Amino acid sequence: MTEFGEAIREHLNSASHLSRRHIHPRLLQMFELAGLDAVFTRAEGPHLWDSEGVRYLDLLAGGGVYFTGRNHPDIHGALIDVLGMDLPNLSIVNASPLGGLLAERLLGLAEGRFAKVVFANSGSESNEVALRFARQCTGRRRFLYLDGAFHGRSYGAISVCGFPEMRERAEPMLPTCTPIRINDLAALRRELRYGDVAALIVEPVQGMTGIALERGFLREAENLCNQHGSLLIMDEVQTGLGRTGSWFSSLDQGVRPHMMTLSKTLSGGAVPVAAVLVADDVYERVYGKFGSGLVYFSTFAENNLAMVAGLATLDVLEALDAPAESARKGKLLRDALVDVASRCDVIERIEGRGLMQTVYFRNSDTPVLAAQQALMGAADSSAFAASVHVEMFREQKVITQIPGPGVNGLKVLPPVVTEDSELLSFASALESTLSRFTDVRSGPVASLGKGVARSAAKGVREVLAAAPFDLPDAARFLEKKTF
Repeated sequence: MTEFGEAIREHLNSASHLSRRHIHPRLLQMFELAGLDAVFTRAEGPHLWDSEGVRYLDLLAGGGVYFTGRNHPDIHGALIDVLGMDLPNLSIVNASPLGGLLAERLLGLAEGRFAKVVFANSGSESNEVALRFARQCTGRRRFLYLDGAFHGRSYGAISVCGFPEMRERAEPMLPTCTPIRINDLAALRRELRYGDVAALIVEPVQGMTGIALERGFLREAENLCNQHGSLLIMDEVQTGLGRTGSWFSSLDQGVRPHMMTLSKTLSGGAVPVAAVLVADDVYERVYGKFGSGLVYFSTFAENNLAMVAGLATLDVLEALDAPAESARKGKLLRDALVDVASRCDVIERIEGRGLMQTVYFRNSDTPVLAAQQALMGAADSSAFAASVHVEMFREQKVITQIPGPGVNGLKVLPPVVTEDSELLSFASALESTLSRFTDVRSGPVASLGKGVARSAAKGVREVLAAAPFDLPDAARFLEKKTF
């Protein structure tokens, strides 16, 4: 190992990372108080190892970027190859050979629906490009989006975010953005009839709610947009490239959007990359004038490493037959979760498609657990899900995700290389955790009390302190109080 590598290795194992001081210390403090403070030093496939050598099953996968698994050797090998070739990079005034290769591959996978590819650096940026193109193409200002949607954290993207909590203290946002209820065709027809909508932006499976939109809604949305001169933007940043059981979830539903955005999986988890696939008529309307080539340009978007990461990732996905594997493993996982739900009354429903599943919780019929859930819910509607998330991490060594603000659910994005046995093991670990929560001594409040209650769950503690009972007497208290 080089001297540089040795220095990195020493820092990985240090007791106090500089990131705790310099990079978003409030966020790190929140994780640490919740007990999510493992120091990870190695990663491979669907697993992470901490400094004590303990292995974790990573079903968060970097927020979905590691669909091929962490540190895939073929992706790393391709990056090493191109670094050794001393190729010109970011010459700006010349065509990007590697970008051309990646664009051709993406257009081929999209079955000829699109004609051009515009590269970007992140999912947020790709959605910004699509929103901007829609305005330039139609000359209109207004956008429609869905309740529960998430399209990124930049200015335009957050303006079409379906969670008011995420726009807090950031108003005013992009003007004239109108929310529509999920699968509400009547509302969509009403808004499009005004004739001022530049585009409707939709995730075929919502990243923060896990809800898969109805095929009928998506197909009629396309028809209505075409009828009223609006564009349809499909955000496949999280669903695209095999995760939901097809290369692209929207195309699999028979929908032909005007633009489609991609990122996450495309990067192989190695180098940031995103893409906007654009229909030919849209491209011509945006770039039709001579000299309009600089309407959009991103300095790092077509850098060699990003393009190679994308190409190598597609090679790996095709070799794995990722869409078919995702469909098969997704059914295995969902069936296992449905089986767990039949025995755990706190599970309300399962949402999602393929290897993108969300478990929603409800209040139990067991009095002691129901009492704790009600008390926690009075402070934060997602507090119970947070306790499950913490317990899965700390005790089961499984990394999951709370999908969105106030969402009382647990989301998983398993890499396609996750073994069948590991998916079943996750379902078993979830059942074990939920079963333990029926005991007041190891319930959700006790779980949060080990860490997060010292800070993030302060509201829960205050409610508990005001309640005139010990937890075993919670049911009697709840009979007299409405939350």
